[in-house]
Amino acid sequence: MEMEEVEQEASFNFNNYWPSVAIVGAIFSVVSFVIGLFFGYQQINAEPTGSFISPVMISSGVICLATAFAGLLTVWHYTKEVSPFIKLGQGALIGFFTGAVIVIFSAVLNEMWHLIDPSYTEKLIEATIANVEAMDLPADAKNDMVDAMAESMRSNSFFRQIFIGIPIPGLLNMATAMIGVKVFGKKEDEINF
Repeated sequence: MEMEEVEQEASFNFNNYWPSVAIVGAIFSVVSFVIGLFFGYQQINAEPTGSFISPVMISSGVICLATAFAGLLTVWHYTKEVSPFIKLGQGALIGFFTGAVIVIFSAVLNEMWHLIDPSYTEKLIEATIANVEAMDLPADAKNDMVDAMAESMRSNSFFRQIFIGIPIPGLLNMATAMIGVKVFGKKEDEINF
């Protein structure tokens, strides 16, 4: 009788992992959104220095680093709240979906922020262009960089944010979730009767 209960506990049900994915994904999407806003307004309020290392450039790395461990925490949450038994592939799936949730929620928050500050994107583009124009580069290179950056920032629609944004956080969180499986998960042979 006890063995049947253990087998039922060890089975993986897709409905069981969604609360962990949604909770951790929502938390990390708010974190990434706030970090992005912080560095965005730093760029807007900064004097153009002409440096390649600007707040906008730093924000990408900081956000990537901050959200990379969401998969690990999702597996931790799943093993504490649902079942301590999780396989490596299941952890990878949980991690990828956590990365996708982070990107989707962040895109929604970005769209909502445009209702609060409609000129945010334009101000950020202007500040970034001013920084590029202050660089010590040939005029052709500056013009090409300005055109590419302006086009990239203006064409960053909701769906583009989602479809371009999901692979990298998804894969990073997949990797950290597999680490989480090894750290937090238990195997069936570790059962104590």
